[in-house]
Amino acid sequence: MNKFKNIIKSVKDQSRVKGITHRFYTYPAGFSPKFVSSAIENLTKKGDVVLDPFMGGGTSIVEGMRLGRRTVGIDLNYISFFVTKVKTTILSSKQKTFIEDWILTLDKKLKGKIASDKFTKTALGLINYQRLGKGQIYRLKQIISGCSFFLKRLKKVKNKNINDFLRLLILRSMQSTLHNKRPICEFETFKQKIKSNCFDMLDGMNELETNVQLNSNKKILSNSSIYNRSAAKCLINKNLKSKKTKLIITSPPYPGINVYYATWQIHGRRNTSLPYLILGMDRPANRSILNFQHPKNKNLKIYFKTMEKVFSSLYKASNKKTLLMQLVAFNKLDGILDQYLATMKKCGFKEIQLNGKKRIWRTVPSRSWQATHAKGKLSSSKEVLLLHKPNGKAVLN
Repeated sequence: MNKFKNIIKSVKDQSRVKGITHRFYTYPAGFSPKFVSSAIENLTKKGDVVLDPFMGGGTSIVEGMRLGRRTVGIDLNYISFFVTKVKTTILSSKQKTFIEDWILTLDKKLKGKIASDKFTKTALGLINYQRLGKGQIYRLKQIISGCSFFLKRLKKVKNKNINDFLRLLILRSMQSTLHNKRPICEFETFKQKIKSNCFDMLDGMNELETNVQLNSNKKILSNSSIYNRSAAKCLINKNLKSKKTKLIITSPPYPGINVYYATWQIHGRRNTSLPYLILGMDRPANRSILNFQHPKNKNLKIYFKTMEKVFSSLYKASNKKTLLMQLVAFNKLDGILDQYLATMKKCGFKEIQLNGKKRIWRTVPSRSWQATHAKGKLSSSKEVLLLHKPNGKAVLN
């Protein structure tokens, strides 16, 4: 049981997310790398298959890759897929040199001039200016025009891996400049962020490459995959289809809690789908699809119906030695946790108690929830650690 004691200790870790490529992009409701690392090291060995069906920012995939495991990551949100792809794509020395030179060259040409191009006009059209002063609006226009400046020149970068890395660099710099910032930052802040984030990301990539060389091999890396799809369709992967999964570690969308996975809040609660525009993607027609439920609908039938499909798929990818570990939050305890556990039981999973009869709860550090219906006995800033194993008694109709 020592291995579980190590995991219990790590799940309560409140330290800042750092190391290798973890800080490439701040994804909502992200895992603690220390928790994921402890779980993978204590519950699997090199070469084992680790699955995260709701990979989010890809923390479990990066840690699994670093520790020499075969990783499978799945997420319905394209932003999650893109971020994880860049985080786990090792670049050559030549590619990293190109990136550094590209940024340093453009940094000298970047000015605070406001553009009137298509991207700038579209981006500004996504933002609510209500109650913003003229000075803040002007700075906002400068920053968005600066983003457009880089995106225009990015079109000439033909190498896919380099292009993706630079696009994520732009996305990260825009997020760290605009998201949840009040007042709107100066243009010079954005300019500094582009350069400092570039060097930080290249350092992180070098650190990941060193770890992978020590702990992994080409065969394992070639058997690692990520998918932009529903977790209910995870059996597309050959390792999962053949029931080779050793550990499923994940944090699914929380029932009754509306987390904005795909938008930023500019100057308070001014939600904008600017991330999709920067990535050149259309945002989902139904934003609530990422939460499995419309935030204003108190009936969670759609959520649990979707989770039943997911858990059924995970059960089919499991064997008798598979462990399913989750961190989940609830906006209230009254019946929702019981319903969640009942859904898992229906799909063939049996709960394992790690701490006697008392479940492990953790307070989530520095999380911006935007939970529109997070009222009840339990704060939505707390998560519970759940551990299950297949019991071979699925009772689905």
